[in-house]
Amino acid sequence: MTRSGFLAVSAAALSILVYAPGASAAGADSAADGIAVRFSQESLDNPEDAARVYAKLKRASRKACGIGGGFLNLSERTLANRCYEQTLGDVVSKINRPLLTSVHESKPSQSG
Repeated sequence: MTRSGFLAVSAAALSILVYAPGASAAGADSAADGIAVRFSQESLDNPEDAARVYAKLKRASRKACGIGGGFLNLSERTLANRCYEQTLGDVVSKINRPLLTSVHESKPSQSG
């Protein structure tokens, strides 16, 4: 049986929307306000797939926080890094799956 869900997480004024295939139409409409990351719940049941989902979440967090989109001065970079760390941590926490949390906790903190 496939579990699907929809999750919205905000960090500062930015958001990442995480949902699985089969999410409600209302959830899909909300995706216009953030960055969508699609994955199946089953992809969080083995370490390799959880690592792939985590990589997607990292890319989406960087994009949502303005990292990699051009030049940032030191203060902008500092704020963007804080945003990234907070957003990624919030999303992993909200998804609340042991393997994903384990991947997150095992990775050094890097936004670049």
